[in-house]
Amino acid sequence: MKKSKLLLILCFSIMFTNTTFANNLGRFSTKFNINNTPRVENLKLATNAINGKVIEPGAVFSYNETVGPTTEERGFKKSKIFVDGKEKEGFGGGVCQISSTLYNAALNAGMEIIERHKHSKDVAYVEENKDAATSYGVIDLKFKNTHKYPVVINAFIQENTVTVEILNPTHLSRV
Repeated sequence: MKKSKLLLILCFSIMFTNTTFANNLGRFSTKFNINNTPRVENLKLATNAINGKVIEPGAVFSYNETVGPTTEERGFKKSKIFVDGKEKEGFGGGVCQISSTLYNAALNAGMEIIERHKHSKDVAYVEENKDAATSYGVIDLKFKNTHKYPVVINAFIQENTVTVEILNPTHLSRV
């Protein structure tokens, strides 16, 4: 075998030794109206905030601590929110769709739900009792990683769909 070909095979083998792969423990997707520009901006901000978050074994994830205040100064836009069962305009309208999507992914992944609140009015993006209302400093979505290994949140938006996955990083050797 030629020296250059052997070197290429050796480099390829080294690249795939201890490569991190991910097993999907739980996944959930919801749809949204792509034409509601302020709400879509809020969805993107919240999705980006939770994406890549690692939760160690036994640790509790807090949506509010991760996303932070939904203020104009932080780039959040005014959109529809629910307050005491009534529709109003407020900064961060739409972030509860991300918390609800995450809540369902966490349930599917076997996480222990520590705190979760229903909206004061039904929402269109999930079935009844599958939502998770949040309001910074007031109500939160919290869950505990009950697995013996860390998990990572993979959240993304594709066209008119937001998807949240709870992944189990594993190390596999290919050599």
